[in-house]
Amino acid sequence: MLAHRSAPAPTRLLALALAAGLALPSTAAARIVRAHNITSPSGLIGCLQLRYGGPGIECQAPYLPDIGPLDSYLELRPHGRAVLGERGDFPGYSTRRVTLRYGDVWRVARVRCAMRRTGLTCRNRDGHGFHIAKGDVRRF
Repeated sequence: MLAHRSAPAPTRLLALALAAGLALPSTAAARIVRAHNITSPSGLIGCLQLRYGGPGIECQAPYLPDIGPLDSYLELRPHGRAVLGERGDFPGYSTRRVTLRYGDVWRVARVRCAMRRTGLTCRNRDGHGFHIAKGDVRRF
């Protein structure tokens, strides 16, 4: 008859606890942000709530496609597809910017945006929106 050796109970419990800890995400709890002006953790993506012309948001980043001589931005309203536009000014300097953390959700002007390590994804009530990340900008 062979004797079966097993690890002592405390060692097994420690191994299980470590395995469980590795399986859980290490990020802090996500929060819902309702600010009028936000920026990504890197500071490269900036978005603001539209002040004129109805509800919606505009987001800019240095890696948006150039469509003319001015700065490009993506606009999303509560309904309809995202629009790529350009402007020569940035109206968001007058309000405080809140930095989103990875996992945070920005809800404003009937649009929802989620900040992930893979970029910022915004959707409206119709399911249309855009994704902005370095090397990956798309509208849907």
